[in-house]
Amino acid sequence: MSTQAASAPASAPTPPKKKKSNAKLKRLSGEALAAYNARIQNCGVCYLARVPPYMKPSALRKLLSGYGTEVLRIYLKQEDPAARARRISGGGNRKRSFSEGWVEFADKRRALKLANTLNNTLVGGGHRSFHAHDLWNIKYLHKFKWDSLTDAQAHEARTAQDRMRAELSQSKKETSFYMKQVGQAKAIEAMAARRARKAAAAADTADTSSAAPVAAAASPPAAIAAAAASAAPASSSKAKVGAGAASAKRRRDAAPAPPSAGSPAGERRGAERAEAAAGAASSGLASVRRSFKQRRVQSGEGRRTSKLDASLLLPGAE
Repeated sequence: MSTQAASAPASAPTPPKKKKSNAKLKRLSGEALAAYNARIQNCGVCYLARVPPYMKPSALRKLLSGYGTEVLRIYLKQEDPAARARRISGGGNRKRSFSEGWVEFADKRRALKLANTLNNTLVGGGHRSFHAHDLWNIKYLHKFKWDSLTDAQAHEARTAQDRMRAELSQSKKETSFYMKQVGQAKAIEAMAARRARKAAAAADTADTSSAAPVAAAASPPAAIAAAAASAAPASSSKAKVGAGAASAKRRRDAAPAPPSAGSPAGERRGAERAEAAAGAASSGLASVRRSFKQRRVQSGEGRRTSKLDASLLLPGAE
């Protein structure tokens, strides 16, 4: 029996279950509420402008408890973390120190007497105490309650939070504005590069088009040559002029398109064509004038011959 019990595995003890407390808070009676308000109104708060270095709240409570009134609550504000870090980095004390504090007493009259008595006096506690030669810097706060301190702390916390939110929103606005300006700068650079590429392509096209038909463009138009050939005295010259005009039209239709007028190659081409046209026109006009002079000479010789035949009464003069 004992061997079976020993061989059986021992089960772990189960922790006791916590009972749910269904107890509800009782409302204060009128008398209890009045007594509570009177006790709160009788409390007094003293302010410590300087807490002795490295003094803990427990030590402060022990020092202030023997003056005929009960110490209710103590709040000590810690020193600046940057100052503590500098002290530690310089090889100083690593203990936490407090810069200022508030102490609540149960009796405000005794708190006032305590503040007036201890202010600007030695802390004491024996010559072996670390704070024996420090001075109290304490003041009683009239019409100041502990709720005012908590409200001030809550207000400071809200103010710090609002300040942080405002800084974050400002930084977000600055970041979004900077990114917007960066995008606009990139778009402007892309537009400038696209315009430069288009201008380079247009310049290359103008150079290739102006270099190909240089010989054909330098020759005078076929219409001017046909007009010069039409100065012949026979009727066959009219047919030649018509054939020359038709061939000139076909050549103009088959000729490549000249470069654009705005490009340097187009302006150079236009100037060359104008000079060639002016020279061809002047040469054609000179040939026409020579043909007209020849016609006049031939008609004058015919008239003189007819008059001489009439005077001599030669046959065929009628």
